[in-house]
Amino acid sequence: MGRVWALAGAIVAATTVVFLLQDFVGAGTLLTMGLCVGGGAAAAYLPGKAYLSRGLWLAIGVIVGSIGFVLGAAAFPDTNVGLWLGGIVPVLILALLTMFTKRQSNFLAGVIGSGAMAGVYANVFNLDPQAINVSAPIAIGQTMVPLGFGYLAGMLIILFVATDREWEAEQDAKTDDGDDQPDESEGAEQEVAS
Repeated sequence: MGRVWALAGAIVAATTVVFLLQDFVGAGTLLTMGLCVGGGAAAAYLPGKAYLSRGLWLAIGVIVGSIGFVLGAAAFPDTNVGLWLGGIVPVLILALLTMFTKRQSNFLAGVIGSGAMAGVYANVFNLDPQAINVSAPIAIGQTMVPLGFGYLAGMLIILFVATDREWEAEQDAKTDDGDDQPDESEGAEQEVAS
């Protein structure tokens, strides 16, 4: 239970840092900081130990997500099909880019970054698509700052607090008293098999 509160505290701290930086990041960032901080923390918990590359793929995902908006303004139709293309094209680009890393966690980190960019920028883009050259760079910053703080918060908890898997292994080791008696569930499985 304390592990959950440690992670919650880290996310609250990251959100508070973004709040304190509102003069730098802009008040608009506060509207979507929960999405970005939460997404960054979730990306830290993706499987694997390649923490630095996952952080980089979060940032790459934000950039690829912005490319989806650029394509939407320049090439996609202004219809529901265009919105659908704007959603799938960044995913396909990320799949092409990350297939060489052979890590699903890199792909998922990129998708989280791209989705965070969509969450931050979709309404602003919809109001004035022609201002993309000004509004997209601002949205990239408004996405990356809280996403980065969320990722950092998640990483600190991973480094200093046991993960679920580590905690479960520790609990199993405590309950294992060393006897060779089969578990009751194993006996039931053997009866069903025979």
